[in-house]
Amino acid sequence: MRMSSAKIVETRRVQRFGKSTLMVSLPAEWVKLVDLKPSDMVLMEVREDGSLLIIPQKLAERGTRGKEAKVIVSKGTNELLLQRIIYTLYVLGYDRIDIECNEGILPPSLISAIRTMVRMLIGSEIIEHTNNRMVIQIFVDVERYGVDNLVQRMVSIVKNMLDYLLLALKEGILDSLKEINELEYEMDRVHALAIRYIYVLSRMKEVPASMEYRVLIRSLEDVGDILAQITGTLLENSELVNIMKGVFRERLEELKMHINYVLDIMIQSIEKENIYLSSRAADLAIEGLKFVSRLEIDSTKMLTSSEHYAVLKSVFERLMMLFHSLQAAAETVFDIVVSKKGSQLDITAIT
Repeated sequence: MRMSSAKIVETRRVQRFGKSTLMVSLPAEWVKLVDLKPSDMVLMEVREDGSLLIIPQKLAERGTRGKEAKVIVSKGTNELLLQRIIYTLYVLGYDRIDIECNEGILPPSLISAIRTMVRMLIGSEIIEHTNNRMVIQIFVDVERYGVDNLVQRMVSIVKNMLDYLLLALKEGILDSLKEINELEYEMDRVHALAIRYIYVLSRMKEVPASMEYRVLIRSLEDVGDILAQITGTLLENSELVNIMKGVFRERLEELKMHINYVLDIMIQSIEKENIYLSSRAADLAIEGLKFVSRLEIDSTKMLTSSEHYAVLKSVFERLMMLFHSLQAAAETVFDIVVSKKGSQLDITAIT
């Protein structure tokens, strides 16, 4: 439908509806122009000058749904390059990706690469497959989840990874380490979906601080990657599990408490939009860095083998990186909470 360029300017009186609700009717000409019907959803954005912008949701979504991309490949196309392109088109919000070979039959290596990437991307399916062509359709409803829900899912995965890591160190159950790799894969899938949501919803003006959210979910993915790296070190040096079990002893629970507490406070501060809580999360992450530093000093005094020292040193370096990532996440949460509060911040309360 083509929109008229004529402006609709009217003055309407605000009326009371019920005990506490105020309402104003919508101009009939505008309702007809945008094809608005009863029960349709509208987006409302409060501007900095106090004015209110009303956008029918179907108009906002018109620029984000049904986006299609076509990728031309050849028999010599690099599989990794193709996967990166598919991933990027996914997070940029494309709903349909048409991959076609300009030299006849798609090589088996490219078919395998496409299938691997489709399994990686939540909501994507191969809906067409011929000798020279494959079509990926992404079935993701942006109304199903909020970005905050996806952040909570990432936090939950990090906690699960930590639980399995501590189970291996405390009980010597190496099989639990393998589950961490599965959780890392799930983390990568949720991360890609969260990036896609941010791109799509930011175009619909539904995600304030979209850049900050992207930094946050990247920091959480970094935490998951570091836990997976520690897992890899332990799997390659299985004797280190018993060494760390003796070295860490009861400090393992304290380490877990530090990490979980930072994650919990971050989520609470987003849910409650509480500046004090978000600031506390950043402080706790810094305390975690000091805890790991002290733990490393105490632990290395108990070692007798220089070989074990080198490997254990790498574990502590990664734990320091983990808390640096947590600090970055917590500081980003602080930015998100402040941005949601608007231009007037009241921090007169005593904490």
